Amino acid sequence: MQHLRLLLKDVWYLTRPYFVSEDKKWAWGLLVAVLVLTFSMVGLDLLQSFSRNVYYTALQQRDATTFLRGLFWYVHNQEGFVLGFFIITIPAVLCSIYATYLQQMLGLRWRRWLTQRMTRQWMENQTYFRIAITTSGLEAGADNPDQRIQEDLNSFVTDTLTQFINLLSNIVTLFSYVGLLWALSGPLEVLGFSIPGYFFWAALIYSVMATWVTHLAGHKLAGLQFFQQRAEADFRYSLVHVRNNAEGIALYRGEAEEQAGLNRSFSQVYGNFLVIMRRTKWLGLLTTGLEVVSGNFALLIGSIRYFAGKMTFGTLMQLVMAFSRVQGALGWLSTSYASLTTWHAEVARLATFQRVMDRAQAMRDKVTVVPAAANANLQVSGLDVFRPDGAALLRNVSFTLEHGQMTVVTGPSGTGKSTLFRVLAGIWPFATGTITQPDVAMMFVPQRPYVPTGTLHRAVTYPAGVDAYPEADVIAALQQVGLGQLAPRIESEEAWGQILSPGELQRLAFARIILARPGWVFLDESTSNLDAASEAALYALLRQACPDMTVVSITHRESVVAMHVNRVDLSPFAVAAPEGSERRVSASPASP
Repeated sequence: MQHLRLLLKDVWYLTRPYFVSEDKKWAWGLLVAVLVLTFSMVGLDLLQSFSRNVYYTALQQRDATTFLRGLFWYVHNQEGFVLGFFIITIPAVLCSIYATYLQQMLGLRWRRWLTQRMTRQWMENQTYFRIAITTSGLEAGADNPDQRIQEDLNSFVTDTLTQFINLLSNIVTLFSYVGLLWALSGPLEVLGFSIPGYFFWAALIYSVMATWVTHLAGHKLAGLQFFQQRAEADFRYSLVHVRNNAEGIALYRGEAEEQAGLNRSFSQVYGNFLVIMRRTKWLGLLTTGLEVVSGNFALLIGSIRYFAGKMTFGTLMQLVMAFSRVQGALGWLSTSYASLTTWHAEVARLATFQRVMDRAQAMRDKVTVVPAAANANLQVSGLDVFRPDGAALLRNVSFTLEHGQMTVVTGPSGTGKSTLFRVLAGIWPFATGTITQPDVAMMFVPQRPYVPTGTLHRAVTYPAGVDAYPEADVIAALQQVGLGQLAPRIESEEAWGQILSPGELQRLAFARIILARPGWVFLDESTSNLDAASEAALYALLRQACPDMTVVSITHRESVVAMHVNRVDLSPFAVAAPEGSERRVSASPASP
């Protein structure tokens, strides 16, 4: 029961937002339409059972006229007016077709809404980044977010609708056929005792036993399915990782080690699926066997009253069908066990990912940002910076970056220079303190620039759109940074992130700066893959093309340090700094 309660809680957590959203009229309208059509099919199936009774009895009596009327038209007998089988079949087929169509429409709209909601939440407030840097978040189930949003979300919508409609359909079927089964079966005399509606009790006992046996055989499948999906996602990620790092692997001649890693990753997929196959085999033997036996079982116990002359052949066949419907409704859990375990795993994974995103969004930045005039200095006061695990990285950081001046930030590797830039960019939630920040556009450039998919034009103008700047300006920017040879291919869609060398990618980042012209630009080892002459040329280009821009750089190269007017050394603020080190450092001349 605990597992069922948690499952229903997760389903409600994922389902409720859509049915109270701006699309709720479509959601409820389509759901009600699907349910009406589904319940109509149950009713039409019940009517067809009376048609079957008529033409089966006509067959027994060799009455061809009644047989044909029972199939194609109608029969009026002592039991009332009975429509022909095929007259009922036409609306039943239409109901089935449109129920499927409208269910797919509801699933498609629901998936669209959920996808937009999840991708928006994933991208807002750098949730994707916060999940990536939070180890506890990854352990909680935020692995492979691409699979959660694309595959698990699609499966969740489809399977949730299917399971919900099947459940309600079976409930309606049960209540629709129970009375018929009770009335048709009549009493059974056993050792002087009369058992009324004995067919119903037989169906109930049969279904309870089948469900219990199926649960014993398959209850561990849910956990196995959960692990299987994760193993599949991890294997796929390993393949993508090799593709994205093809050059590095090739240069290191690391094919053997990568192959070994892929084999280890796939062994998890193979081994776990082998266990699933074995359990599914035994579960299939049970469910298929029980399904095959149920029809003959109904015929066997129904034949008692038939051979006693207390019912016609048509009534016997109607009774067998009613038994099948009631037993199927009661035994829905056992026959759907395998699909339910898969659905359970999908719900658990998607709900876990949603909760991780909710927690990531709920993380509040503890740094107080005080806006200042556009031409003001940037001041950092009493800033403490921590790692995601809570360990301190920098303590009581205080310095001033002067507007219009080129300042370099230095310190030994591991001091926290890049992390400090992330704090200044507002994407690192593990910090406290105060930052007085000019109200002006800022750009932060990492060591390896990000390149989106699409054309080179889009890569250069990122994060703005391709229409943000005239194409002539984009080509001019490429020429200024030394990438003029790529101008003829500006509208070519290629894997530019892999085609361009690390040095060319860094030149591309400077082209973005030239186009965007932010008030402040922060460069994190942004020329580390360039030679000294190219490095000097790009910094000179910034001073020439954007003379009013404030430049702040992280570097280990003294040649780059010499290009800056001021210098901030983070060594005194590092947690590992010697006792007694000065904790307040003003920007000093950059010359060593």
